[in-house]
Amino acid sequence: MILHIMSTFPPHSETFVMREIRELRQQGWDMRIGRLRPLQRTPAAIGFEDLEAIVSKAGWFSRDMLWGLLYFGFSHPRRLFACARLIAPTLDQPVNVLKLFYILLASLRLAYRFKNAKVTLIRAHFLHSEAVAARFLSILLQVPYSLTVYTTFILFPRPILQAVLKGALFLVADTAQVMQFLERFQLDRACIHRIYNSVNIEDFPLRGPQTRDRPHLILAVGRLHRKKGYHILLRACALLKGRGLPFGAMIIGEGPERQRLMQLRHELCLEDRVALLGKLSFEEIRPWYYRAALFAMPSVVTSEGDSDGLPTVVIEAMASGLPVIGTRTGAITEAVLDGKTGFIVPADDPEQLAEQMQRLLEDVDLRIQFGAEGRRLAECKFDLRRKVELLSNLFRKYCPK
Repeated sequence: MILHIMSTFPPHSETFVMREIRELRQQGWDMRIGRLRPLQRTPAAIGFEDLEAIVSKAGWFSRDMLWGLLYFGFSHPRRLFACARLIAPTLDQPVNVLKLFYILLASLRLAYRFKNAKVTLIRAHFLHSEAVAARFLSILLQVPYSLTVYTTFILFPRPILQAVLKGALFLVADTAQVMQFLERFQLDRACIHRIYNSVNIEDFPLRGPQTRDRPHLILAVGRLHRKKGYHILLRACALLKGRGLPFGAMIIGEGPERQRLMQLRHELCLEDRVALLGKLSFEEIRPWYYRAALFAMPSVVTSEGDSDGLPTVVIEAMASGLPVIGTRTGAITEAVLDGKTGFIVPADDPEQLAEQMQRLLEDVDLRIQFGAEGRRLAECKFDLRRKVELLSNLFRKYCPK
C-alpha cells in the first residue's frame, strides 16, 4: 500500500496530483490518500469522486489526534521525540512552530489510523506541509517516504527542509531547474530522478483546421496570483489595441489579484477586449484551448522570490496543439522551445509580449507549425502514462512488493 499525503482533498489547484494517483491505481497500485486538513476556503475540484473511497477524511481537530498522541507517546516515545526534534529549530519563530505543531498533530492522526496497515511507502508532492508530514509519518510508522518537488520557493526554514530531503528514500524533480535546486542541499544525486509533470494526452484530441476569418483569441489560464504576470498581459493587450489589431483575450482563474486586475483592465479601457471568467473546471476549460489562437504564460518573479515552475496549463495548451508564449521564468523554457513550440520573451516586458502575440495572431501558418510541434513534444515528453511508468519503476526499485 502507498499512502499519498495531500494537504487537502480535492483541491482545484492540484488536479494533476489526483490524476497521477488515479493512473497509478489503474496500473494496479494500492493507493490511499491521507488528508491533513479540510478544504475550508480552498476551491474544490470536480470529477474526482472515484477517489473519495480511498481518502482518509480529516477535520481541523479530531479524537484520533489525541489517540495518536497518547498511543505514540506511551508505546513509541522515541519516535515522537524524534518528530519533536524536527520542530526544534523553529522555537524562536512562533508562526512556524504553530504550523509544524499542527502538521505533527495531523500526522499523528494518520499514523494512528494506519498503524496496522501494510504501508510500504509514503508519498508527498511539494516541498511544503505535505513533505514535512511525510517525514513525521515515516518516523512514526517506520516506513520510507519519497517526495516529488515542483518548486524552488521555500516556505519553511532551510534546516527543516534539509532534514526532510535527506530523510527521503528517493526524490523526484519535475524539471532540470528543480534538480539543480535540490542538488544545493548536498543530497546524493543518485537518489534524485527527473520526471516531468504530465497530462493525459488522450484528454486532448488533435486540433482541427484553423479558420482565418474568426476573431483571434488570446488565452491565459491559472490562479490570479502576482507571479502569473497577468498585469503584464493586460498591458500587452493595451498595446495591441492601440495598434488596431482585432483580438480578444480570456483569462480563466480565480485568486487574490482579481480586483487589482479588474481595476487595471478598466484603466486600460480593455473591458471590450479582455474577459476574466473566474474559476472553471477542467471540462469547462478544455474547449477554450481549441477556440484560442495562442496561449500566454507571462510569469514573473515576485518581490518575495516566488515564481512559477512549469505550470500544468502550459503542458495542456501544448497537448491541445496551441502555440505558447512564455517567459524566461522558472522552468517554462524546458517546455516552450523558442521558435519551435512558441516564443520566449523576457519577464515584465509587455512590449516584447505584445510583439510576439501580434506575430502569431497575424500568421496562421506559424501557429499551426508551432502547435503541431508542441503537440509532438507533449506526446514524447509530457504524457501521464509515461510518467506513471517511470514512477512505477522507481516504486519497484526502492520498495519491491
